[in-house]
Amino acid sequence: MTPEVLRRTHTWLFRRCCQMRLAGRLRRAASTMACQPPIRDMLDKVMKLPGGASGCRNGPDKDVKGWKEILNTSAGVLQQGGVIGVPTDTIYGIACLAQSPQSIRNIYNVKGRNGTKPLAICVGAIEDIYKYCQVNVPDQLLQDLLPGPVTLVMERSDELNKELNPYTSLVGVRIPDHAFIRQLAQICSQPLALTSANISTQPSTLTIEVLSQIEVY
Repeated sequence: MTPEVLRRTHTWLFRRCCQMRLAGRLRRAASTMACQPPIRDMLDKVMKLPGGASGCRNGPDKDVKGWKEILNTSAGVLQQGGVIGVPTDTIYGIACLAQSPQSIRNIYNVKGRNGTKPLAICVGAIEDIYKYCQVNVPDQLLQDLLPGPVTLVMERSDELNKELNPYTSLVGVRIPDHAFIRQLAQICSQPLALTSANISTQPSTLTIEVLSQIEVY
């Protein structure tokens, strides 16, 4: 095989491995939960974005038309306090609604994350940063860096949920270069709390409302 074919094969295998690990972690966390319909129907659900990875990553607006059902389903899960797995411009993450105290508790439980470690927020557009952060950098810098694999740390505004990272006045904010998660944040009309999908400890399942995975091939 040529070096380019080897590179593409390695990238595909790496992504597939990450997808399988994420699915397994979410499945194990959900296995002992007792939920009421329609939440129960969403447990462990895997949905495939049409168009393939090349059509979804950094995709134009036309790709979003085929995502309507997945976007609406994902938004519905989030609005019920759920935690979902999502693609970003780097690798997979888990997300919930940043403005919901219950959702914040759920994502820490799913992650098995130390309660003193902060969560970043993800917004759908640069203008949203000005609502939830006190911006003290030139707008052109934001335009140059975002969307992209960059987390900017800024002073939080009073609009941001006070139960998100309550021990610090700072917050990391991202706009991933992946149209799906940007559209999802805009549909929800609020930022998403976002962290990587790796889980270092056994998650608690006592207060998890729902888990769902959105998978990209």
